[in-house]
Amino acid sequence: MLSLFENIDRMLGSYPFIFASVSASFIFKSILLCILLFKSKQTSKSPRSFLIAILVSAIVVDSAWLFVAGTETFSISFNNYFRIFWLRMSWAFNAIQYIALTLSMERLLESKAPLNVKQKALLATYLGFFAFFITFALIPVHPTWLSFEKQQIFKNIYNILQHIFIVGSSIILLFTAIFNLWKIKQQKLPKILKTQLKVFIQWIILPFWSCEFLQIWPAILNPKSFSSTGDTYSHSAVSIAALLLTFAMYYCTKRIIGLRFLNFRNHVEIKTRLNFIDGFKSVLERLSHATSFKELQHLVQMSFKDLFQVPITRIHLHLCTSANGPNEQQTDLSHIESTVENFLLLQKDALQPYIKHNRILIYDEIAFSDFYEQSAASEKILAFLDNLNADIFIPIHTQQKVIGYIVIDRFARQEEFYSNVEHDEMAVFASYLANVINLLQNRNLERLIHQEKMLQEELYSKHQEINQYKESVRTFLRHNNQTDIGIIFYKNRRFAFGNEASKKLINVNINQHQGHPITQKLKRLARNVQEYKSPQSDSAKDKDGNRLILSAVPHLEQNNVIIIVYYPEISDLVKKQIALLKDPSNWDFLLYLETTESGKLINQLIPGSGEQILNFKIDLLRAALSRKAILLEMPEEDLLPTVKLFHHISLREQLHVLKVMPQSDKNDIATKLFGINPIFGTQNNEVPIMQKLNENGTLFIQNIHLLNIEIQEYFSEYLRYGMYRLFKSDRRVSSDVRIICSTNKDLHIMVQEGTFNKQLYNQLSKHTITMPSLYDITEDELHELAQGYTDQSIEADDFKNLLELTDKEKHKLAKQRPVSLHELKNKVQHLLINKSKKNQIYDETQFDPAFETSDPELIKAARLGKHALRDERIMTLLWNKFQSQSKIASFLGVNRSSVNRRCKQYNLDA
Repeated sequence: MLSLFENIDRMLGSYPFIFASVSASFIFKSILLCILLFKSKQTSKSPRSFLIAILVSAIVVDSAWLFVAGTETFSISFNNYFRIFWLRMSWAFNAIQYIALTLSMERLLESKAPLNVKQKALLATYLGFFAFFITFALIPVHPTWLSFEKQQIFKNIYNILQHIFIVGSSIILLFTAIFNLWKIKQQKLPKILKTQLKVFIQWIILPFWSCEFLQIWPAILNPKSFSSTGDTYSHSAVSIAALLLTFAMYYCTKRIIGLRFLNFRNHVEIKTRLNFIDGFKSVLERLSHATSFKELQHLVQMSFKDLFQVPITRIHLHLCTSANGPNEQQTDLSHIESTVENFLLLQKDALQPYIKHNRILIYDEIAFSDFYEQSAASEKILAFLDNLNADIFIPIHTQQKVIGYIVIDRFARQEEFYSNVEHDEMAVFASYLANVINLLQNRNLERLIHQEKMLQEELYSKHQEINQYKESVRTFLRHNNQTDIGIIFYKNRRFAFGNEASKKLINVNINQHQGHPITQKLKRLARNVQEYKSPQSDSAKDKDGNRLILSAVPHLEQNNVIIIVYYPEISDLVKKQIALLKDPSNWDFLLYLETTESGKLINQLIPGSGEQILNFKIDLLRAALSRKAILLEMPEEDLLPTVKLFHHISLREQLHVLKVMPQSDKNDIATKLFGINPIFGTQNNEVPIMQKLNENGTLFIQNIHLLNIEIQEYFSEYLRYGMYRLFKSDRRVSSDVRIICSTNKDLHIMVQEGTFNKQLYNQLSKHTITMPSLYDITEDELHELAQGYTDQSIEADDFKNLLELTDKEKHKLAKQRPVSLHELKNKVQHLLINKSKKNQIYDETQFDPAFETSDPELIKAARLGKHALRDERIMTLLWNKFQSQSKIASFLGVNRSSVNRRCKQYNLDA
């Protein structure tokens, strides 16, 4: 056991380990110093100056150990005088470090007071030690003007003063830390400042003192061996101390900067709470149901308890006397109400800019800012909060007028501060609460219902975007588990695998399978590199359909090409297409297109990535992740595939298509959609479509411009409030149907002519998706679309090269431009079928069965083939779609008898 500890001590005390651990400490402190130097916003320069002095002196001390350990580790010889000089200089800066640590604790508590007698005495003493070590550093190691005996006396004096310095400094530092801990309990100081100092002492001062004591312990036990070079330090303790201090400084930095250290931040900071939106949705729903101010006060208390973990009894909602509702009884004002009323009345003009800027008054934040930067406004605010005995005062504004306020009692949360995130959340809550109070006062229910619906739709969109982000991150995490990077060499028209990873990633004999798509791409890439003598990159797909990045560089010395194969990072997916975006801030949607299931479905529908097509696909994805009504402007053949795509991404179960014709009975349409007022006595037991599709359905209205003005008005009300009226009635029914519309007319002109509802147009125009015309897109974009449909159509890789569209065929498509994507898709498939028959490979060519359908669920079923028979849900979907066993068998490419057995098993017989 003893030998084990000796081995560990020998390893930790080795010069290479010391060099590595001290290097980490040196780099971290240097980074901190740079941040501190370039951080311009601070309100007190005294603590900042001491912190800079601490870091600079610590860096110099670390550099001395780096010098010693580095010379021993790498066997570098230096002049002995220079070595002794630098070590003694580190002792001089060690004196600076001690005085800076000692005074920084006290200056944090005394931001602007001059140095007292004790502090001046300490400063003078340490400056004396600094001058002493500097003087001894400048004296040669063996001064020729001194005899040998005097040189020994000289060294003994130096050693004694080193002992006195290190022992005395440790005692002073320890007692100063203890004294300051006692002092912060006795004095009335800002809570943030007290917490800062506690963290500073616990994670910087005490670890520093402990590590210093650990390093010099051998010298204290054996003073005679304490040489002027400092070699008697415990070397293992030096490395351990460097690592421990680095960790302590890292932890302290994260904690103390978040606590507004030196006012680097405007508010206390914590990590963002991702679950706030989920809780906020339920809070908004509860507030929307308030019918009185007393009920509203209880709801606010419950909301703050759920959102901010504040006890119910410590939260108070009050209304200003001028803002009381007409049905509220006037009572005697409480202490809080009278204090606030007087404060707002007397200090309104003087403090209004301050309150408007801060929005929420947090006692700890204001007290901390006032400690460094005293102002008349902050002092009045602090006196006001002291009088209220409040931690937080939240004014509730509407139209530049305070109509109410929320007060949170002092020390409602003992251990936690109110962070910047909670500050913003409270501001959002107060803004929404102002609308609720205004509603209760003015009974403007429709306005609040409209705002609530808009907010719910916005929250839904954000929630969907977060889900897309999570799915995208999971995709990269999954690929990060496959960290293999393949290397391929290309020379003399032959490929050679450079490692095993390349074989796994490619999974094709690229020298034999000349027609394979990945072989073609590798050849084209290698030839471009050889021709242009510059790096080239491209992408391909592995056997599972995952994207691979192919990056090739020339090797000029050996006259070959090196190709690197790997799974893409975020930059690989985004960098080539981000320049095509109309709005560069949409780069995240570009990422979702490439990595999420929703994005892949859109790429399946529109396999192009030109500028106009790419921005159109981003508009589609953004609309698919929303619940807002959408107006589609595109060719009629492409409408239903797009609607089905939206319906599938929205995870809704029922899709109802309403195609309005010029001869359609408008009253019949209104009755089917909304139901009808029972007073008319119409015998109609059919459930209205808006009720049938509630919560899980999508309604697609084709040719919405053909609806009459009255029905358009009904839809306008539904889009505003999320509630529809029964036809010929004022009764409103809540519903959550997703509305998608289409038109081939200019609705703006129809509004001017009075044939289309203006409010409905204003709502739909905000969310209109217009497909770029295939006549207007560039020829390259059209070629890319055609190539995308070609790749989708052919399943077998062996025939892709043979059936690939020629330049002549692509030029013909561009010359006879199709009107719709559906027409382009059919033309491409017609060309491929003719080419396969011409080359007598039609029977061998495996055309993708999902190519002819645009329904995402049918695409999934077609690709499962015979395996779809085992899935009851998919078989039920196919039966509801085709109502024929023969059609299902033909669609899946299986025998009718197999379909018959499964239909009987799942009770799907007609």
